[in-house]
Amino acid sequence: MQAEEFMLVRDLVRTFATRFRVESADPDPSHRAAAQKALGELGLAELRGSTPPDATVQECALLAEEHGSRPLTTSLLGTVLLAPELLRLIGDQMSPDQVSPEAGPSQTIALAADLRFPGPAGTDLVAWDCEGADRALHVAPDGTVTSLALGPAVPSADLLRGIRSVPPDSPAVTLGRLDADRLMHWQAYALTLLSSELVGAARSFVGQSVDYARERRQYGRAIGSFQAVQHLLADATVLVEACTSATRYAAWCLDHEPPAQALTAARVAKAEVNASALDAVSIGMQVFGGIAQTWEHVAHLYLRRILLGSTTLATTADLLTTLAEPEPVR
Repeated sequence: MQAEEFMLVRDLVRTFATRFRVESADPDPSHRAAAQKALGELGLAELRGSTPPDATVQECALLAEEHGSRPLTTSLLGTVLLAPELLRLIGDQMSPDQVSPEAGPSQTIALAADLRFPGPAGTDLVAWDCEGADRALHVAPDGTVTSLALGPAVPSADLLRGIRSVPPDSPAVTLGRLDADRLMHWQAYALTLLSSELVGAARSFVGQSVDYARERRQYGRAIGSFQAVQHLLADATVLVEACTSATRYAAWCLDHEPPAQALTAARVAKAEVNASALDAVSIGMQVFGGIAQTWEHVAHLYLRRILLGSTTLATTADLLTTLAEPEPVR
């Protein structure tokens, strides 16, 4: 997209996030449906639906940051950004008459029951970030992509993100198989966009903590004037900037570097976000004090999203173990 066009799209997402943000851990079901419908009407699923895509990965990552900056029930990652990219990668390897009718618009992503990248066939699966979706796309370790029907909702620590079961007997419709490069691109893309959303959440919450420190007064002074609070917020800001730098570099690599290098950058970014975003939000909760520990405050919605997100797709232990392995000799 041209810079001016992207700014308009980002402003649309920012306006949408402001309009449909939730202030409660128990959003009305009608609000969830209306918000997902409004998100679909923005046409963002088409950004990566063609080859070459209309939007770069860097642009999609910035949109994910915007979406993460507010507590929202909508599925931007699963149904709007990740599923269309996966269908595009499959479609690039197939002729039009080979594309299955199951490759429709109402898809999300299937993950293992612990929300990591799926393992071998036969393991339990869940449909992640599935608001408005009817089916889920499962990517096997060998790159085979299948479409599966969804079951009932399952509980999750993230109260706003929809997760549904995938019945073990769900008929699997095989859509295609990703080659090695496309599989690496897919994994890097998923890691990068999830990291971007978590960065947006961490930055927003730290910003809210700074604003609160300017307003909250104790002993006749704003608590932001106390050096101990200033040090906490400075540390949180540095943590957010570290996340941002690593994640935006990973997005740049997906646009400009080979898949293997992009996957390495995405793993580094996710490992950084897993630790730093969680620490930054924990600091913000300290600044808010007791009010942040209550059900009525939005703090726990940010904390829950980042806490669960830090173990989604790949944990820090998964990533550091993989990154520590020597690169194959070429």
